[in-house]
Amino acid sequence: MSIFGVGGDKLESAGMELILHNSEFSIVGIVEVVSSILKLKRYMNLLFREAIKRRVDAVLLVDYPDFNLRLAKKFKQAGIPVYYYISPTVWAWRYSRVKVIKKYVDHMFIIFPFEVDIYRHEGIPFTYTGHPMVPRIKVTQTRSQFRRKNNIAVNDIVVTLLPGSRNSEVTSLLPDMLKAAAILHSRRQIQFCLLKAHNIDRQLIQSFLDECPAPIAIFPQDDGYDLINASDMVITTCGTSNLEIAILGIPFFAVYRVNSLSYLLGKNFLKINLYSIVNILAGREVIRELIQQDFNAQNIVRESLRLLDSENVRTTMIAEFSGIREGLTQNQNPPQLIFQTITGGDTEKESSNQL
Repeated sequence: MSIFGVGGDKLESAGMELILHNSEFSIVGIVEVVSSILKLKRYMNLLFREAIKRRVDAVLLVDYPDFNLRLAKKFKQAGIPVYYYISPTVWAWRYSRVKVIKKYVDHMFIIFPFEVDIYRHEGIPFTYTGHPMVPRIKVTQTRSQFRRKNNIAVNDIVVTLLPGSRNSEVTSLLPDMLKAAAILHSRRQIQFCLLKAHNIDRQLIQSFLDECPAPIAIFPQDDGYDLINASDMVITTCGTSNLEIAILGIPFFAVYRVNSLSYLLGKNFLKINLYSIVNILAGREVIRELIQQDFNAQNIVRESLRLLDSENVRTTMIAEFSGIREGLTQNQNPPQLIFQTITGGDTEKESSNQL
């Protein structure tokens, strides 16, 4: 079997031929996407030409809906079966995209339980795989082992910062996170840690830390789960990290800020008033969200103290996280489910080329 397409270092090391690295697609916000339209169109045409040239048997599109739904149309019109993993957030905004999915996607693989009713109602073939993150989130060291290894006292209060995996996120979010850390440091004995994403230059992080009076230890992304598990609280961007932290059962709150024009344009399309996937899954506010103008150092300090000082708040939050984890878990292996659906269960199919 030959597999090629868009991916990162891990997919490449697993044997996939990269036509484009996924770092080329790190664009956040409506304004930013619009400014990159020509580049994205070139990438789309490149992928389509490669698929036609190699006479692929099927394509598996993953997430990234504004790009992939357009690509799905091109593949479908070329007579190539289209599979799609991770549904566009039709439940949050632009529900009309289900019509495009119904027309151009042969089979959806969905990861959230509330999506089942949507695709069943719309008559779109789907498989519920459970969330792929659940079986992958594992700690390799206990809380005490990690702290001992990194010279953190067992009784120290540890607060971890996750400023994002994109330069634009770090630049926008980290300064206010650090202002809050400085205030908290002046009031409490707190060990601050920062989790640096693989693709973020340490110098970018350090340039902000140099201006912060609070000592902050930087940890690499590979230490992520162990660091979070050893923390008392996490302050993080909205995004995938929210689910990871919830599955690990550590109290946290989410922050985010984007270009003001992007926010105003996007807000008009939203069907829900929740931003963190943890709150969306619960259907209510389980963790606080500090978004746009609510994201500032004073509010970060206030919410941090609320979480650190109230055992009842922490216990209730952790119990909610446990219920969310249960709802995202199913017994079958998600990659195997996807592979068997695409190949018709024939694991020995040698002629397949999948994008």
